[in-house]
Amino acid sequence: MSESVLQKDAGQLLMELMMKTPETVRDPYPHYHALRAADPHYRMVIPDHGAGWVLTTYDDCRFAMKSPALDKSGVRPRLGKERGDERIRTLLFMDGPEHTRLRGLISSAFTPRRVQKLRPRLEAQVAKLIDPIMAGLTSAGGVFDLVETFARPLPIAVIGELVGVPEQDYAMLRDLTKKASAAVDTIDIHDPEMLRAADAAMFEMEQYFVSLLEERRANPKDDLISNLSTVEIDGDRLSTEELVSVVVLLFSAGFHTMTDLISLGTRALCENPGEMARLRADRSLLASAVEEFLRYDSPIQITGRSFIADTTLSDGTPVPAGDQAVVVIGAANRDPARFADPDRLDIGRYAAGGTTEPPLSFAWGAHHCLGVQLARLEGVLAFGALLDNFADIQLTGEDLRFKSSGMFRGFDALPLHVVPAEAP
Repeated sequence: MSESVLQKDAGQLLMELMMKTPETVRDPYPHYHALRAADPHYRMVIPDHGAGWVLTTYDDCRFAMKSPALDKSGVRPRLGKERGDERIRTLLFMDGPEHTRLRGLISSAFTPRRVQKLRPRLEAQVAKLIDPIMAGLTSAGGVFDLVETFARPLPIAVIGELVGVPEQDYAMLRDLTKKASAAVDTIDIHDPEMLRAADAAMFEMEQYFVSLLEERRANPKDDLISNLSTVEIDGDRLSTEELVSVVVLLFSAGFHTMTDLISLGTRALCENPGEMARLRADRSLLASAVEEFLRYDSPIQITGRSFIADTTLSDGTPVPAGDQAVVVIGAANRDPARFADPDRLDIGRYAAGGTTEPPLSFAWGAHHCLGVQLARLEGVLAFGALLDNFADIQLTGEDLRFKSSGMFRGFDALPLHVVPAEAP
């Protein structure tokens, strides 16, 4: 960490992070470390918006995610206003009994056993994207954009395969998902044009899935939307609106995170060739590597919570109800109090028998990601395919094009120079 960063106070560090200076976009982690050292739960007051606590330790961030003294009611995007309906029809912004009920009804669709059953179909989706990349290379290799040709289309294809979306609709849903998810990109949004565009995209997605649900009810198939339409617990079933909200959330939540996990993880391997070689030599480390990519450079850097009851942070600091929390996942995942040598990529950190704390990238507590098993499998298949098909993978040396985002970390493009593996 540079001495200049260490000399800055908490307010200056936070301002540079919020303003997305080139330095903090490229590498926010020195700022996170300095902010944690200066004030691990910095309290800022924004005129007309109250107080917010910026949490940068693992313990505080995990507490904010699991404590009943906090919920997500105060960080809901203002969607629906244009159509006279400001409800948020998604688990992401529900809490209490409503959240528990809905989560209980859909959790059976995401068991490890059900996800593993999908593996052959997901492998086929991965191969379908890899094959044209391989066809465009000579034996000496070539350059392709990982984001455009693989990391961005793969999550939509995987979720589409899971849900039961016709393949010809993948591109359309990818575009709508990108527009709709902009509404949850930051803690507080004031851009009415962006909200209108996001709301229009959300509405179009909802209408699309209402039609697909009606079709599946008439002609069921072996897919998620058909299965969820028949789920019943003690006579309770999902309404059409609830089922559609679940499917929309799957697309919105899985799109950015998996695209960014694949691109950030690939960049991390390229910048750590020893770990790349280690993973090539021992593919049993793939699952551990995916977990380490999530910790090392989290696709989701921040999330928000609201304090709904008076409480105290991990060191006893009192917090009144009504304040907000900015949960800095990227900082928590590199907290030296919980991770040995946190700035070092170690693909074996989560290998069998390890006792390392899990990353908070999939959240914690009531809002722990339901699709975590699917995401992990998708990551294993994606990185396995890249290593299987390319004998050499390197960054081209071009300036990295980071996406403009307050919540997500990733790339608009990631050009790679690769050499195809020899056919067995």
